[in-house]
Amino acid sequence: MDVPKSLVAGSIRRGTILHSYMFEDIGHGKFFVVIGVNEKYVVGFFFINSRINIHLEGKQELLNMQYPLRKSDYGFLKYDSFLSVTDIEKISLDKLSDSIKDNVTEIVGEMKREHVEEVLESARKSPLFSPKEIKQFLL
Repeated sequence: MDVPKSLVAGSIRRGTILHSYMFEDIGHGKFFVVIGVNEKYVVGFFFINSRINIHLEGKQELLNMQYPLRKSDYGFLKYDSFLSVTDIEKISLDKLSDSIKDNVTEIVGEMKREHVEEVLESARKSPLFSPKEIKQFLL
């Protein structure tokens, strides 16, 4: 059965967790969490990493924005992991919806509401995000 694109797009919202192979510069499937969808239908998201990037050593502002995700809370994870709340990645809602329809990306779960709120609170206070990014994706 061919699922309508509008139905797929309607299931993409803040807190949706996906797994995808669409990132050409990453040689493996990658988990990510939708943090917001702006008025131009651009999805902002953060990547999930199994460990903290070693290049963040000595960069306290970036280390502070590594949000722990426990395997016990998110059964699809193989390990306790980290949501890297350091840079809002962006993709068009159309491209994301197409990748789901093409089975390149799948929705694997939802981030717990209290975890979403903690991430948003930290991100809104962080100097890593511009007022424009905050307005578009974090409010």
